[in-house]
Amino acid sequence: MSNTDADTAISALDKLIAQELAAVRAASRDGNRTLYESSSIRYHAYLTAKDEISKALADAVEERDEGNPFLPQRDELVTQDMHTCDLCGRWCSSPVYSIGLIYGGQAKTFTEVCADCMWRLKFQPVKTIPLDSYRLFEQWLLSRSEAEEETRGRYDR
Repeated sequence: MSNTDADTAISALDKLIAQELAAVRAASRDGNRTLYESSSIRYHAYLTAKDEISKALADAVEERDEGNPFLPQRDELVTQDMHTCDLCGRWCSSPVYSIGLIYGGQAKTFTEVCADCMWRLKFQPVKTIPLDSYRLFEQWLLSRSEAEEETRGRYDR
């Protein structure tokens, strides 16, 4: 069941629940015990159906998101700010990702992409290295470029 189908079903159930609640109140006010009982049974059946649909949707979302490595992991701290995904246009909470899509000679950069789009486009997570390791790498690059300049300076003379 897609989200729009589920939203339609829940909306219809909400209308039915409201109708049956009105019938229960009217029957109670008028003293009609038979109408009161039948309306009450339908009212509670509709509430149960709505709860079951909501539970099924929640389970489906958890199952869908279970394998998505781009979603926040358990106990991971994230900000509560909202972003608009550059690909699907939906509002999403953090984390959002910056990506570059390149095909042939064309390239497009997106600065806010949601975890669902990352998963849908089959991106793979990139390993994050500690800041100290990155600084060591930068120092190594700097020393390497300085060594190359010294080498060039010797041969240029």
